[in-house]
Amino acid sequence: MSDHRSLIEDELLAIHHSGEMPEVALHASLHYLRDDPEGPQVNLSREDMQRLKDAVEKRYKRILMRDLNPRYRGKSIYRGLARAAANWQRLVRFGQRANRDISVHRQEVAHALEAFLEIETADVAAGKSLSSVNCSADELAAFAESVGLAPSRLPDGWQALCPGATV
Repeated sequence: MSDHRSLIEDELLAIHHSGEMPEVALHASLHYLRDDPEGPQVNLSREDMQRLKDAVEKRYKRILMRDLNPRYRGKSIYRGLARAAANWQRLVRFGQRANRDISVHRQEVAHALEAFLEIETADVAAGKSLSSVNCSADELAAFAESVGLAPSRLPDGWQALCPGATV
């Protein structure tokens, strides 16, 4: 593998494991690769940039799917629907800034949110668990709308899952 390719692969790995802010990792990678006096100061091709931006998009999607997975409720890895909504907005803004079509993820995120709410509503109604929803009904409705999830597809009683809800 060429040095250039191995440098890109290393930065792809850094973005993949970047935590909650993959776009910050992208900017750190770009600085290191191109501008850092102690870095390799390489010229990045359009393909290199595409691969790095793909990695950011994939990382955001992994984070979103983690927080929309009901199996993680109650575990330290779980950040909640408030974080999922924030990360969706980060992905949307990244797509706008980077001129990328993130709409390809909208339906998958909508389905995951719908499934999460169905399971959460059923578990809370059955007394299996307390609600893990950590955002207001208005915030949750805005998140659902932003991913194209129609209010009619939300399960009955979803608002009661939200903190401060009056039943």
